[in-house]
Amino acid sequence: MKPCIHRGQITGDRCVCLNTKDLCHSGTVSLEICGYCPFAREPDFFAQTERLLLSKQHGGQYRPQPRSCGGCGSFKRRDDTLQFVWPYWHAGASGDELRWSIRSVETNYDGPCKITIIGDRPPWYRGHVIEQARVEPQGNRGFRDMLAKMWTMASHPQIDSDFVWMMDDVYLIKPTTWDELDTPRATRWVEDRRNSWQRRKSNTMRALRANGHTNHDYATHLPHAVEKSKLRQLFADYDLHQNTYLWEVLYGNIHRGKPWHTKPFFARITDRISPEQLQAATAEAKILNHTAGAWCPAIRDYLATLLPTPARGEVQDSGYQPQWRRVTKLAAGRGRLVKRRPKVQA
Repeated sequence: MKPCIHRGQITGDRCVCLNTKDLCHSGTVSLEICGYCPFAREPDFFAQTERLLLSKQHGGQYRPQPRSCGGCGSFKRRDDTLQFVWPYWHAGASGDELRWSIRSVETNYDGPCKITIIGDRPPWYRGHVIEQARVEPQGNRGFRDMLAKMWTMASHPQIDSDFVWMMDDVYLIKPTTWDELDTPRATRWVEDRRNSWQRRKSNTMRALRANGHTNHDYATHLPHAVEKSKLRQLFADYDLHQNTYLWEVLYGNIHRGKPWHTKPFFARITDRISPEQLQAATAEAKILNHTAGAWCPAIRDYLATLLPTPARGEVQDSGYQPQWRRVTKLAAGRGRLVKRRPKVQA
């Protein structure tokens, strides 16, 4: 469509143009519609707000539907089985969070799914596990172990070409679709170098900027939809066998579209919480996550009530008894959570 280059007059909110062939063929066009016309101006924010309020009165709360591509206008649908993959180190778990994470996927993912664990096999689980020992104890062991498991996801023949990366303390607490899982979500990144995690994130952002990429913070504790070939390429492009960059931050900024915010889709619990507070915090959320220090009877009871059906690979009579142990150390006057392997009764 050719732009209107003819001089005309502005009367109120109308562009009066004498051209009868191109854009303004009717002779009078709304300035909001006449986007190519030199007389056009920005849409009236207050008029748009008024229309949205009227629409809300007639049709209820207006919520724009996120687009899984990040704004390209198309929606991805899938009817095939989707693989969910958890990297896992059993001795590092606070309790049996993984049990509820797996249950939540089998209960609330809107479609057929299959479950895979990479790492240790929990004593209460008999499903699909790709066993992988933890990396040798050297510097950055936790980060290196995660990246070693990510390489297994990128290269192992038993991992599908598309999968969802999970963590054992992430739960689908309401019915969740593929579109919602595949929608890019990030937060605004503000540089913070007070600990090794934040310094590592800063190094990752610096590497992205050096290659002309954005700096959205995709380290959100949400599930991540991953294409296996793109993950494998990250290892080659950023030498992730040697560099302990945050893979999800690299992947999101390189391979995803413009992100949506994590709220209210996502709720993260960082402190021990009462059942009433937990209900309020998750009222609008579909994904729940908590820190290791926040794992407590209230969250476990909430998940047990919400997800009563055992997973397909779960051994129900495992004899697991939840533990809530804390060992305090004099470190700046604060206690530090110590993770212990839960005892399994014979």
